[in-house]
Amino acid sequence: MKFVGLKGYSRYSDRKALTLDEVNSLENIAVVLNRVRDGKELVKTCRKIRHEHVILNELYAISDASKFKKVTVSVGMSTMNNLDLWFYEELGAHAAVIPPELNDEVGGFESRSLKIEAFGRAFVEMFYKGRCQLSAYASGKSVKRDGICSMECARTWEVFYSGRKIAEVNFRPELKVYDVEADYIKHEIRQIEGEGVIEDGADNKHSKS
Repeated sequence: MKFVGLKGYSRYSDRKALTLDEVNSLENIAVVLNRVRDGKELVKTCRKIRHEHVILNELYAISDASKFKKVTVSVGMSTMNNLDLWFYEELGAHAAVIPPELNDEVGGFESRSLKIEAFGRAFVEMFYKGRCQLSAYASGKSVKRDGICSMECARTWEVFYSGRKIAEVNFRPELKVYDVEADYIKHEIRQIEGEGVIEDGADNKHSKS
């Protein structure tokens, strides 16, 4: 199954996102609405999407849309442990995405009904994936709210010690590939190609399902 961003609602730039009509013309996709918007607006938009799977990043929308969609909790919600999983399970979510930085711990995640989605390929950032606030802090443009990233991590940072410059560094996101077991395996490339891939665990050699 492929996943694509909905224009105006995708956490990444709208340049690679699709309109509602384009989304509804495709087959076998999950639709990403992981920009933080008003919850009721997100639910209303979900009703206009004909596909079963949506990816959300707002609590009210996750709870309400789960009544009529298979909702995946976006990595932007930073699912870090079993307590997070159980909370999203109570909200009615179908699956939750685990940050790739926690891939070594995925085997310890447990849930009665919630599916675990892990990254098999991901752009790894200087913070836990989905938690970076540098763009909002430096430029006033938030990836989560505006879908715009000023890539502050990629610029050159000067490092000073005792008043003396000792280095120049940057923290540009790095594309990494993982060998991980989960119910779903996500291969992220949507920022570049406009779509990514989610492999069902039943057909994925790395999965326990």
